Amino acid sequence: MVRWPSVQIAPETILFQDDALVAVDKAPGVLCDASIDPKREHLGTALRKWAQNPGAEFLPAHRLDQGTSGVVVFARNRIAATALMQQFQDRTVTKRYQAVARLVAPTDWSVGQRVNRRSYLRHRKGMSEEVRSGGKPSESDFEILAIDGDLALVRALPKTGRTHQLRVHLAALQAPILGDARYGRASADRLWLHADSLAIRHPTTAEPLVIRSRRSLALHDGRPHDQQASNG
Repeated sequence: MVRWPSVQIAPETILFQDDALVAVDKAPGVLCDASIDPKREHLGTALRKWAQNPGAEFLPAHRLDQGTSGVVVFARNRIAATALMQQFQDRTVTKRYQAVARLVAPTDWSVGQRVNRRSYLRHRKGMSEEVRSGGKPSESDFEILAIDGDLALVRALPKTGRTHQLRVHLAALQAPILGDARYGRASADRLWLHADSLAIRHPTTAEPLVIRSRRSLALHDGRPHDQQASNG
């Protein structure tokens, strides 16, 4: 029998909360929602423990891959969930990520450079791939923040929300995300992809709301680091 670790919500991981939604600073390796194993804990179960209400609703408005860390938003009722999910569907949200990429081929990348990737993506059997036809249009913008040896710290802004989009696009640029065993070969202790901010409209008031992670990624001495964000 597999014994899954318990998922806990520390006070500092709550980035925003009110009656309509709660935003969490997700740790890498934690599931956002239920898996095929009903005994495996995820952020939803952890939030119910945090709220001390086993019957409380915490509905994910979107999801991050298990290995990805950073900002994830849960609605606290179905009306708020519908409003939030509509924003993601209409692409009116702004998602910003950081990634540590390994440069596996010679590149002319330089700090401050911006790189755009457009392609068609097809997802099947848990994998996404770029295809010439039969896929969905996808677009990502990248900005090179730092380069240290064969590692690059990249800011990533997905223009569309395809499955594994940033991971596939960086791999196609010969810069797979460090620790991405699915689309790259670089081994690491985690997937170095972090959702560092999310801009939405509040589902009840429609006021602009920018939620920022208290963590950020950095490069020092040729190694990636997860550190306290300067805005934290």
